[in-house]
Amino acid sequence: MNSLRNILGASRALQVTACVVLTALLTGCSVPQFGGGQATPAPFAATPYAPGGQVTAAESQAEATPVLSAEAPAASNQAQASDQALDEAAAPENAGADQVAVQAAVAGAGMADTVYTAEIVAKTRIVVVAEVGGRVLSVEPEVGDFVYAGDLLAEVDSAVLEAQRAQALAGLQAAQAQLDLALDQSAPEEADLEAAQAAVNAAAAAYNRALEGATEEDRRAALAQLKQAEAAVTVAQAAYNRVKGNPLIGAMPESLQLQQATLAVEAAQAQYDKVLKGATNDVISGAYAQLAGARAQLERLEKGVEDAQIRALEAQISQAEAALYLSQLQLDKARITAPADGIVTSLALTEGAMTAPGSVVAQLLSPENEVVVMVEEALLPEIEIGDSAAIRVDAYPDRTFAGEIVRIAPELDPATRTVAVTIRPDDPERALAPGMFAVVEIETN
Repeated sequence: MNSLRNILGASRALQVTACVVLTALLTGCSVPQFGGGQATPAPFAATPYAPGGQVTAAESQAEATPVLSAEAPAASNQAQASDQALDEAAAPENAGADQVAVQAAVAGAGMADTVYTAEIVAKTRIVVVAEVGGRVLSVEPEVGDFVYAGDLLAEVDSAVLEAQRAQALAGLQAAQAQLDLALDQSAPEEADLEAAQAAVNAAAAAYNRALEGATEEDRRAALAQLKQAEAAVTVAQAAYNRVKGNPLIGAMPESLQLQQATLAVEAAQAQYDKVLKGATNDVISGAYAQLAGARAQLERLEKGVEDAQIRALEAQISQAEAALYLSQLQLDKARITAPADGIVTSLALTEGAMTAPGSVVAQLLSPENEVVVMVEEALLPEIEIGDSAAIRVDAYPDRTFAGEIVRIAPELDPATRTVAVTIRPDDPERALAPGMFAVVEIETN
């Protein structure tokens, strides 16, 4: 407003000068020199009119008085009226339109101040929504609280989500175990290869014997086992005969020895008969199956696990990891946190209530406020980002908040031929609140 006062002072001086010149021309007096000089009559000044054609001494004295003294009171009154009108135009309660601009050039200074009316608005308004559904376990803040980014706003029951995460973790562990096993098989130990080769050799020998039948040596061995079994039966029978008159013969060891010796003779006789007859088809088929299995095991060890199988198992690992990540992400969403710093303006949840994905949880206003004014097209060359501004609100009538232009819209409103200019107040104490009516004075060059 200091600039406006300077403008008014210059305007008064121009008004007084114009009044003096006009009066001098009408009355025939010379223009008085400012600074205390006396006015002198003009050479051809007209005589003021007086009734009866007489001029009184008072009138004659008045004619010699400088015009400035007679006109100064009127000029002063006019200046005071202009000052009052200007103050009323700047007052917020008389702002009939959304934007009121008053411009005045200051003589010799090349500066101007432009006054606008606007409303304080928050830089951003954040709507927080729930991303998972469930029963609300807790609601932390209250309306009006200031929260920081990451602060807990509400928590939703996560029992189901925790179970899903545990399932995903188990799937990952199983896939990892399969991959580890395949990698171990892809590089077998030397001892495993030797054991597999020995198994193949033994199975091949058994198969060949089955094909060739029993040798003379096999027949002699089978006959020797049969003779030995028969001798054991003879000995056991003699021992049994010595005690067979005993009423408790069934419980005596001689009876059990005779039974075992008899079974051994029968088994030896069957083996001897088999050797004499040669190998049957069933024996040959069984020997061949054992040989094929031993060879397959050796080939698997020598070849290892194929690369395609390794890649397939690695893909299963990736899928299991992604499933675990998604389950953890859903579990984290059960804790609804503030996405940025702000003031809580509303809460839509209560403890114990059910919420669904997408439902509104709370609304936050950013701690930074702004003022948006519509500046005339003609003033665009006179302003730029970084220019200063002064902001006043009714809530603090004796305080002026400094501001700075932070944004100028890239296009004009075609209806009003104005452009939106955003001003950010310097308000670290957060005294200004969204919705306050403000008078903004922009300093232009």
